[in-house]
Amino acid sequence: MMKIIKRDSSLVEFNKEKIVNAIVKAMNECQAGVDKNLAWKIADKIESEFKDSGVLPTVESVQDRVEELLAVNGRFDASKRYILFRQERTRLRNQGWEMTDLQRDIYEKKYRFENESFDKFLNRVSGGNNYIKKAIKDKKFMPAGRILAGRGLDKLGRKVTLSNCYVLPKIEDNIESIFDTAKYLARTYSYGGGVGLNISKLRPKGAKVNNAANTTTGAVSFMDLYSMVTGLIGMRGRRGALMLNMDVSHPDIEEFIDIKNDLNKVTKANISVNITDDFMNAVKNNEEYELYFKVDATGEEIRKKVNARKLFRKLAFNNWNMAEPGMLFTDRINSWHLMSEDPEFEFAGVNPCAEETLPAFGSCNLSSINLAEFVKKPFTKHAYFEFEKFGEMVRQGVIYLNKVLDENMNLHPLKQQREMSRDLRQIGLVT
Repeated sequence: MMKIIKRDSSLVEFNKEKIVNAIVKAMNECQAGVDKNLAWKIADKIESEFKDSGVLPTVESVQDRVEELLAVNGRFDASKRYILFRQERTRLRNQGWEMTDLQRDIYEKKYRFENESFDKFLNRVSGGNNYIKKAIKDKKFMPAGRILAGRGLDKLGRKVTLSNCYVLPKIEDNIESIFDTAKYLARTYSYGGGVGLNISKLRPKGAKVNNAANTTTGAVSFMDLYSMVTGLIGMRGRRGALMLNMDVSHPDIEEFIDIKNDLNKVTKANISVNITDDFMNAVKNNEEYELYFKVDATGEEIRKKVNARKLFRKLAFNNWNMAEPGMLFTDRINSWHLMSEDPEFEFAGVNPCAEETLPAFGSCNLSSINLAEFVKKPFTKHAYFEFEKFGEMVRQGVIYLNKVLDENMNLHPLKQQREMSRDLRQIGLVT
């Protein structure tokens, strides 16, 4: 089998079908249409010429010959289009897709490593997987930001996680857990990961404490601590991402819902409320709803009744006014996920973007598929979806993410995160 020298000097098998596909693509853009017989004739001639010469062809020499033979056979239109395609490919290898100034700025500051070319960027991110490299180049597939920014950098001594986000355990109601969580946050941010955190186990404002203070300042008061940590740890062009959530039954829930109305508080975190079916039924029926917390350390029980509909309207108004808080429907989450029949499995919270619920020390290993690129002849009566190619993209995406998951096993910031990734192997491939 004849070989061909690629631009990176590697040797691969000579594939006539690739030549034919490139010629057909150029002809498709011409009024004269596609002449597949001519495309195969040109591919056969090029193969024959290089075999007879005994010289290994390069990608560039083959492409030069395609241009010449298209012109010799009277397809000047296709030859011109083929030249334009080559020029666009050269630009793409060096500079990447056409981008606005904002898009270019994001790419340069967040994802491009030093002065790597776009082609080297694609090689690094794809890990040498040519199928994935082409899919990214064709905008059919896109790994998540931490993979784009960090894959391969561990070989250069950089400690950068490839997981976008993590969820830490629910904070226990003691000073050690509160500040251990701040430490875990800082370490996770230093590797580039974001964090989701549930503060519902912290006792409410006014509850008794057995120390120098008589009562606690409440769960909400510690939100600024975690927000401050998030703002302190830099991440090369971005700050950390933090999601704080609280159960709707917590006595401090009204203060939690209103916290974002003060523009000077919790400025480095998003917030969401964990909503239950019982609460929503109380909203529907315009009933009172009991907020309840039992302090394990003292046995104190705190109860407070509120009108469920008024509380819901407050939540909805603040979301309209300040875009926060969001709502997480916990009963739906707990009954619909893959592990819902395992009584020992529990979700601890959600990542900062809230698209993935995770157990304590769980992490997001993510990529996405662009469905639009699998629609051919869009907005016409001849539009169709490439189901087979989409299915193969899903298969290749799962293989890719599992490879990334293995590479990332020792790049998680905390030992517990490494153990959870090894045990559950969570990946997320979205559309």
